[in-house]
Amino acid sequence: MIRKFVFLMLLCSIAFSVSAFNPGYSGLIVTAKGLDIPYNPFTIFVLPGETVDLVIKGDADNHVEIQSSEGQLIKKDDLHWQYIAPQSKGNHVLKLTGSIPGKKMVLNVFVMVPASEQNGEYLNGYRIGNYPEKLYRNNPAYKKPEGFIEVTKQNFDLQISPHFRLGQFICKQQPGHWPKYMVLDPKLIIKLELLLEKLNKNGLEINSLFVMSGYRSPFYNASLGRGIYSRHIYGDAADVYVDTNDDKVIDDLNRDGKASMGDAVFMGDIIESMDKDPKYKYLIGGLGKYKKTSAHTWDIHVDTRGYKARW
Repeated sequence: MIRKFVFLMLLCSIAFSVSAFNPGYSGLIVTAKGLDIPYNPFTIFVLPGETVDLVIKGDADNHVEIQSSEGQLIKKDDLHWQYIAPQSKGNHVLKLTGSIPGKKMVLNVFVMVPASEQNGEYLNGYRIGNYPEKLYRNNPAYKKPEGFIEVTKQNFDLQISPHFRLGQFICKQQPGHWPKYMVLDPKLIIKLELLLEKLNKNGLEINSLFVMSGYRSPFYNASLGRGIYSRHIYGDAADVYVDTNDDKVIDDLNRDGKASMGDAVFMGDIIESMDKDPKYKYLIGGLGKYKKTSAHTWDIHVDTRGYKARW
């Protein structure tokens, strides 16, 4: 009887820990810039004055209202809006509220600095470097960025999705200059949110991932001797690992009693299964597993380049 009670308590404990994770779904799905967004909050990046179509997917009677902190909203019908971004750089907030209680979303519309404002290798004193002139294999995924996100000390901690902040993705190896600039693809944010959710569904209690390397400027990337077409310079790649106790060592994810390459493989297997799932075809990309060095622990590279790559 005692054993049965202990077993039931253990099951309840496991169920509680798994259910305690909140993936951050808004109850709404908003299509913006070709991307279906289910999260609250979330962030898209636009150019000054850019027009963005917003389509709310749901039942025809699902009336949604939108409020804007700045910029122009044009209502087409209850489920279709247009938003004209302001000229002012930085974050502007759209608040979406559905007719059904609990269905709501904060959509950050972050106005970038146009790439045309870059002067040589520099943008406002921050060294970006030079992007390749030619596309890799004529793939449009390797086009130069049209704009850069300006990261300041004030917006560093901006919540761009339920479990990630803007500052986690800056080029950490270029310290001492503010503002900083970067590129970030929202598809990468979604892929990392899904990875986090799936890790929790495996019985782990994880609220975020440590982003060891997100955006890397072409200048910094070249200083490392990396390839000129690294996905990090295009803002859709991140080297990540799980570190819930902040000891700079990957957590024991596979529960073998130690931190090892097996834990990076555990994360990689989740990405592998996602890239094989037709539902996540739009997120397909590269996957790399890295050994521990004197500079970092075991980790994985994840990107959304649009085709499968492995190393």
